[in-house]
Amino acid sequence: MTAHLSEFARSVWRRARPPAGPDPFQTLTVQSRLSRLAGEINRLEEESRSGRWARAHHLTAAQAAYDDVLVEACRLLDVPVPDATPAVRRVLAESELRSRGWSW
Repeated sequence: MTAHLSEFARSVWRRARPPAGPDPFQTLTVQSRLSRLAGEINRLEEESRSGRWARAHHLTAAQAAYDDVLVEACRLLDVPVPDATPAVRRVLAESELRSRGWSW
């Protein structure tokens, strides 16, 4: 009888616990990568007058990497990734992540 009660209590306790979210260290890692890439994009956009060689190539590569990390963040939180052009997908993903408390 006691075994049944303890098993019942364990099952109730498991159901009562909120579902575990993503690993906080993985979340911080992704947020850190987003922050670094956003800074790189801003720096490259500000260098438009300096005439850096292959600036457009570097900017395109940084934006593609940023988009990939945004998709990774969305998957981490089970946020559906919109099927749209990269610029629209970027805005929608950033908006959804920020609405869930993310910052970078």
